[in-house]
Order: sequence, then C-alpha cells, then structure tokens
Amino acid sequence: MAHLKTAPGLNVQIATYNLHGLNQGSSFLEYLCGNKDIIFVQEHWLAPFNISQLERLCSNFVCYASSAMSDVISNKLLPSRPYGGMAIIVKQNLATHFSVVKLS
Repeated sequence: MAHLKTAPGLNVQIATYNLHGLNQGSSFLEYLCGNKDIIFVQEHWLAPFNISQLERLCSNFVCYASSAMSDVISNKLLPSRPYGGMAIIVKQNLATHFSVVKLS
C-alpha cells in the first residue's frame, strides 16, 4: 500500500491488491474500499459479464475494469479455471479528476 500526496490539501490513499479471484479476496477488498481512495486490482478472474460484481462490492466507487477472458469466452467455453483481469477502483468524489485513456 502507498500514500500519495497530490495537489495542495488533497491527500489520496492508494492500495494495490492481487485478489486471486473475487471470491477469495472480496472481504479484504471491501476493507480497502472503506479505507482507501484508489485501489488497483489484479487477478479478479471475472468474465466481462460479471465485472459489475466489483461495482456492487464498492458502491461509492467508480470501477474501470477489464477482463482477461474476453476473447476466450467469446469464442468458446472457458477451457480451464478463470484467470487474469484488472481494475482501477476510484472513490466517486475523485473520479471527476480522472479519465480513461484506454481500456482493453
């Protein structure tokens, strides 16, 4: 975890977290949502149609997320366990200071 000081008077607390799947990491992610302003998430293991689970978990945050399984799921059944995925979760009151450049 890191603490970042930005513009004068604006303190932003940032965390990075490897979920090892949302089912395993959701309780600590909820804790982070209560204590941090921006959370970088790796390995959420969610398919594109399940990314809204991250948004529901941290309701006062904006979630920018991508699934690593988009191509595999669109072409066939998932051949093994879920994998990959990343998200940047930003507290709503800070989200206006950010814009998505590229999400893939």
